[in-house]
Amino acid sequence: MIFTGTELLFFFLGMLTFAGILGIYLLKTRLGAHWQSLALAGTSLFLGIFTLAWSVTSILENEHQAANMGLLFFGLPALLLLAVAWKRHRATQTI
Repeated sequence: MIFTGTELLFFFLGMLTFAGILGIYLLKTRLGAHWQSLALAGTSLFLGIFTLAWSVTSILENEHQAANMGLLFFGLPALLLLAVAWKRHRATQTI
């Protein structure tokens, strides 16, 4: 059985989705994260996975400029939302 690039992409995207959802669950249960930081982290997870899928499929279709623009327009907001979620989580923790 030979796997193509797209099949491997979706396999790894499934693993990343599971790991991300598990991470958000652990943030809620072990660290007691606030619902706003969880929502921001979930949105960042979605955008990050979408960015990876967009970029890899664009490269597989030999559209390198589309891959770069996807990294810029989807990846940068994912990183910014993740940073805001982290700061929000740190601000709501009690010392």
